[in-house]
Formats: sequence, C-alpha cells, structure tokens
Amino acid sequence: MHKLIPLLIFLSLSACGGGGSDAIETAVTDAATKQAEEAAIAAAAAKAAEEQASALAAAAALQDAANQAQQTALQKFGTGKFGQSTFQ
Repeated sequence: MHKLIPLLIFLSLSACGGGGSDAIETAVTDAATKQAEEAAIAAAAAKAAEEQASALAAAAALQDAANQAQQTALQKFGTGKFGQSTFQ
C-alpha cells in the first residue's frame, strides 16, 4: 500500500504534464528565431555601412575632380589661386 500511493501520484502527474515539452520547444524556436532576426539586422546594417562608405568615397572623388578642374581653370586665367582670377 505504501508503494501504491506514490505510484498513483506519479502516474497522475505524468499523465497531466505532457505539455511541458511543447513549451520548451516553443521557447527554443522563439530564441532561434530571435537570434536569426538579430543576425539579419546586423548583416543589413553592415551592408548599409559599406554602401555609405562607398558613397562617401565617390563623393570625395567627385570633389577632388571638381577641385582639380577649378585649379586648371584658374591656371588658365593666370592666377593659379582658388577664388581669385585676373579674367575680366
């Protein structure tokens, strides 16, 4: 009789507790999904930073070309200094 009561308690608890593994699987799946989303966000941020760096490099190259063209034009007019021209 002493062994029967704990056995009945154990069997009744095990019959009711089948949903625990589903909750664990859901938690693991949610954690994996969140981690994948964070990785995707980090990758998108890295790509955006790379594109921004590329755009800044292109803008700097255009500014250098504009400065060189202005220097050439000023040398053509005889001063060779930015912002000053003897052309009238």
